[in-house]
Amino acid sequence: MLNLLPQKQKILLQKEYSGRRMIVWLGSIALALVISLILLSPSYFLTRIRAEEARGELESAKRALDAELPPKEMLAEFQAAVRNAEALKPLTKSLSVYELVKLFEARPKTIRITGISFSEQAEGRPTIVVNGRAENRDGLTAFGRALEERVEFATVNLPVSNFVKEKDIDFSMTVVLK
Repeated sequence: MLNLLPQKQKILLQKEYSGRRMIVWLGSIALALVISLILLSPSYFLTRIRAEEARGELESAKRALDAELPPKEMLAEFQAAVRNAEALKPLTKSLSVYELVKLFEARPKTIRITGISFSEQAEGRPTIVVNGRAENRDGLTAFGRALEERVEFATVNLPVSNFVKEKDIDFSMTVVLK
């Protein structure tokens, strides 16, 4: 193969080739930066808008806290809040007897309920007394814990005397509704 270009020309072409390659690399990096800025701009603007909303809410909360109400206005505000709460009281859903009994159906298979009685304590909270038989202590403990985790019940009282026997335990448990 014949070499038709002089050495100076070859060096010049090689520098030009390296320069073009560098321009392509820098151009692709610049293009990637521009595209990433374009793709990040919506989240930037949304973040700025949310930050401004949060600042506005903070300022309004500060103004509300800084505003001192005279005692008469404060008393009127409290009375209005109590009236609003009393108006909402009929909207709270009370549980029917059927729904309460359904709550006890999710018991372990080792628990057999023999009786459920309903009464009302002096504080006005409904109370349920559950009588039954448990095959073992673990099942009775699990049943008591499951009832304690229910949001419908304020307290579950499972006396220690129920745990005297190890098997075939006759138990009585008191459950206070919220």
